[in-house]
Amino acid sequence: MELMIYPFSVAMILFFVYETDFFLTYVKLLHLEKPLGVKGYEKHLTRFPEDSYWEYLVFEKQTFLRKLISCPFCLGFWLNVGCYFAHESLGTLVLGLWFSLFLFLVLKFLLRKCYE
Repeated sequence: MELMIYPFSVAMILFFVYETDFFLTYVKLLHLEKPLGVKGYEKHLTRFPEDSYWEYLVFEKQTFLRKLISCPFCLGFWLNVGCYFAHESLGTLVLGLWFSLFLFLVLKFLLRKCYE
């Protein structure tokens, strides 16, 4: 039962990173705007107000790492692989992959319904 904390943790990380402004707020708080290109993103928002920071990263320069980071499913996969190496249980990986993505999508759905 204690292994269920990993899918919940992965889902919460994905939710906070991709569905809230948590990441940008802490980047600004820690004064990391310049190395992470936040100023360019804010200029980009004047032309494309619907884009997220992660979409901006891929728009600015398309590299494999930027594409990987901008995809919540890809990041969720690698976070679950990290949990697998922590416990070396294939069941943890399979259960974690499906359950964490399910929880992330449910949270995303609930957030959208709250603002309709």
